[in-house]
Amino acid sequence: MKSQLIALSSIIFLSTAAFADESNVNLPAKDNQDPLFIKKCEEFRQAKADKDIDTLMSFVPKHFKDTEDEKKRAIAYLSKEAEKFQEYAQDPNFEITSIKISTKAPKKNASVRIEAKSGDKRSYSTGCAFEKTKADGWIIIVASS
Repeated sequence: MKSQLIALSSIIFLSTAAFADESNVNLPAKDNQDPLFIKKCEEFRQAKADKDIDTLMSFVPKHFKDTEDEKKRAIAYLSKEAEKFQEYAQDPNFEITSIKISTKAPKKNASVRIEAKSGDKRSYSTGCAFEKTKADGWIIIVASS
């Protein structure tokens, strides 16, 4: 019983440490046209495709995961979004045709636009949105990405 308790404590500690990662918060982009946004958008979308909750949580600011309840809500939301994203991720005909940074976004926002298709019949317009923070960095707007 004691060894099971130690194992459980280790798992809880590791998951808390993993979700404390904020490596994708306060991104050091120089302006709203920085190529870093394309890279981070691709990382975020790949994490959704892989259902990689640890990586997805690294895009979530600390104030959304301060308590266990907030962390659980964030995990549930990201899991649901990753599940919805599977329609694209599992489509063998899904192909990105263009990815670019919008030049029409206000200076405090950045937008990565992705155009894609699935075979000859379906086309998609999707992407990622970012916002400049007060801490002089950038964050992805998870709900719109």
